[in-house]
Amino acid sequence: MSRNSRRGFLLAALAGAVLNVQAAPTQYNLLDVYNMALENDAQLAAAQASMKATQETVNQSRATLLPTLGLSANTQYNKTSSDFTSGLEVDDNYNSHGWGATLTQPLFNMNSWFNYEQAKSVGDQASAVFANAQQQLILRVAESYFNVLRSEDSLMTAKAQERALKQQLDQARERYNVGLIAETDVLDARAAYDNARVARIQAQNQVSVSYEGLRTIVNQDVTDIAQLEKAMPVVAPTPNSPEEWVNTALANNLGLKAAREGLTASESKVKASKSGHAPTVNAFASYNYSSSNSSSARQDRTINTVTLTPTGDGKQTVVGVQFDLPIFSGGATTSVTRQAGYQLEEAQKNYDQQLRDTNANTRNLLRTATSDVDRVHASCQVIISSESALKATQSGYEVGTRNITDVLDSQQQLYSSISNYLNTRYDFIVNTLKLKQAAGTLSPADLEELNQWMTDASDELSVPDECRG
Repeated sequence: MSRNSRRGFLLAALAGAVLNVQAAPTQYNLLDVYNMALENDAQLAAAQASMKATQETVNQSRATLLPTLGLSANTQYNKTSSDFTSGLEVDDNYNSHGWGATLTQPLFNMNSWFNYEQAKSVGDQASAVFANAQQQLILRVAESYFNVLRSEDSLMTAKAQERALKQQLDQARERYNVGLIAETDVLDARAAYDNARVARIQAQNQVSVSYEGLRTIVNQDVTDIAQLEKAMPVVAPTPNSPEEWVNTALANNLGLKAAREGLTASESKVKASKSGHAPTVNAFASYNYSSSNSSSARQDRTINTVTLTPTGDGKQTVVGVQFDLPIFSGGATTSVTRQAGYQLEEAQKNYDQQLRDTNANTRNLLRTATSDVDRVHASCQVIISSESALKATQSGYEVGTRNITDVLDSQQQLYSSISNYLNTRYDFIVNTLKLKQAAGTLSPADLEELNQWMTDASDELSVPDECRG
């Protein structure tokens, strides 16, 4: 048996970590969960609907610059009565109908143009917000997925510790029965074992809670997920220059892009508000047809000594240009312009704040992810040291130089060091994804890369390969 194998076997024996876990019918990996989230996540669906609704304002604003065509028609029954000085009363009951069409084309309308420019910026902002929601989904899936793995690792550690402490309690009872130790050692072992049972119960509940968080995103029950390979390399993000990451973030960060488009939209809104004082010019053409069988409409007429009998039908075609200039609107246009100016100032300050936040978050996340790498490697050494300390303490306990409390403390330290190591690896993964999101480069390809390190669930708690020296 190799040195690495003996060490892994030794830790498994100390931890009592071979668990009888019943495999779930279906095991999902990280990409499986992400694909389910794409189809079922309510937040993403709401963000997409919001984007589409906002982008419709572009079509609505463009419509004010395009021709409009209207068609009208009418038909009516008329009943009239006319009185004459002779006392005669003449009734005229008749039908009339008609129809008309009007075509209007804006020739000059600054307000409509700047509103259209604003709508385009708002539409681009909505696209950036939705793209950010897509990145947020990647991050939420990863965080929820690894929270499940954290809870399962915690449960595995808690069960292993409970089994080890149960063995320790049984040994303490045997040694007490033969008079080798005092009753206080048994009581200490019993207290440690009871605490381990409480920790295991809490860990079992946390597993259920974490799976529920995952179910909220994918909208279906997920009871078994693939584990992270212990062999996954943990290396610092590249490049290691904060300035390079910040430059990438300034160019690609979606939150910053949305704020930038919001600023552009506010600038267009100010121009549109000011153009409320500008004239508008519209070209129009209309055609109208009317028909009436009333006696007055069909009464003979003499034109140039020629007597004509009308048919009651009429047609009219009008083509022209209309000019309108608003002179005074009660101060509304001036007020709207001031309001747009304040909103522009607000958008500018929001953009400035987003710029500062993006800069700071990118730098901090790079530092955190780099620090996580050092923490992972340091945690390896803590595991090795804790394992050695436990063996030495147990040997001392066997010969009477150490007491049961020392052994229990050493066991606790070993399990804590393993738990800290696993949690630090998950911290590194999540913080690296957050760094990429801050830089605006986070994509499903990052989950695909992580998914290569997903493997079948393991029920063995052992020293990671990279910590075996």
